[in-house]
Amino acid sequence: MILLGGPKAMGEDWVFFRGRLVPPDWPDQLRDSQLRTTCRPNGIEVPRVPYGDEAEDWGASDGPCPDCAAIQGELHARGCDVERCPACGGQLWFGCECEWPEGK
Repeated sequence: MILLGGPKAMGEDWVFFRGRLVPPDWPDQLRDSQLRTTCRPNGIEVPRVPYGDEAEDWGASDGPCPDCAAIQGELHARGCDVERCPACGGQLWFGCECEWPEGK
């Protein structure tokens, strides 16, 4: 989640959440993402990769995800740039090479 322009440019009342300024519905979006525990790369249902379990060190032991504010062990918010594909390890939302017959 890249916050370009800040709250005035976006025309919203923003809130502080886990040390960052986010849209007011962000905590609910992150909470709801915890309910989607699987995804289907290449048509095979597999568990999603929680923050801190990625092959790369994104600093989960130091603080929330730099993109979506998930904390270590939590699943990333939908569209998070840090979330990895459990099948290929690529960037799940924008760079994964897997086939996604039903979307992500």
